[in-house]
Amino acid sequence: MSVRVLARVWDGFDGGGSDLLALLALADWSDDEGRCFPSMSAIAAKTRLSRSQAQRVVHGLIDGGHLQVVGNEFGGAPGATRQYRIVLSSLSGRMGATPTGRMGATGSAHATGSADTQDGSHGCAETGRMGATQTVSEPSLTVKGGAQARLASSRRSRSEEITLAQFLENCKTSGEKAIPEDDPVMEYAEKVGITNEMLAVAWAEFKAAYLPTSKRYKDWRQTFRNAVRRNWYKLWFLAEGQVAAWTTAGEQARRAAA
Repeated sequence: MSVRVLARVWDGFDGGGSDLLALLALADWSDDEGRCFPSMSAIAAKTRLSRSQAQRVVHGLIDGGHLQVVGNEFGGAPGATRQYRIVLSSLSGRMGATPTGRMGATGSAHATGSADTQDGSHGCAETGRMGATQTVSEPSLTVKGGAQARLASSRRSRSEEITLAQFLENCKTSGEKAIPEDDPVMEYAEKVGITNEMLAVAWAEFKAAYLPTSKRYKDWRQTFRNAVRRNWYKLWFLAEGQVAAWTTAGEQARRAAA
């Protein structure tokens, strides 16, 4: 624990609620440089949040520039613990800030959505939190305008679809891992008894199936989650009260990936 970092968070972070609680929890684990490496499950337990809520809060802190990922996400095997660094320079202090009510349009972490909203909500996590400005778009007044908007949206959606090779290259460029430690597939695998080694072999089979093709998806992580949930490659089987065990195809794939 770093008393110095804890003090900086208390005095310098201009957010509140679950954001503040999570940043204090990370500070409690950190060294004097703000570095720490708790698992997402540990963060959830310490902040009294569900794992999915803790993920959204942590991602919000990253989006807001208060937290950085500085190490291991999905290296040789799934489940590697992330390493974080609290960005001390972002803790500029709350004094002199102009307060606004919850309904204000700017200057509040609650103005455009909060990281600790109920699962499935859509706050401002996609566009950044602190000081975000909420814009209300008026609906189209003509049928023609609405059709044009839908056509433009459809074109944008198609243009966002990429191949697996492009997705992996984008991850490499941005310093992200293809399947991060806090991806929902990890929680699902733990719940049903699929081991980390099985996930790693499934990922190898997934890449072998898609890298040579021109198949395009907008969300390759979700496609991999589907592959695991539905056991596309028949790598494991489940028996009542037991963890997953290798099938013949799974054992063959495991040996090939070794």
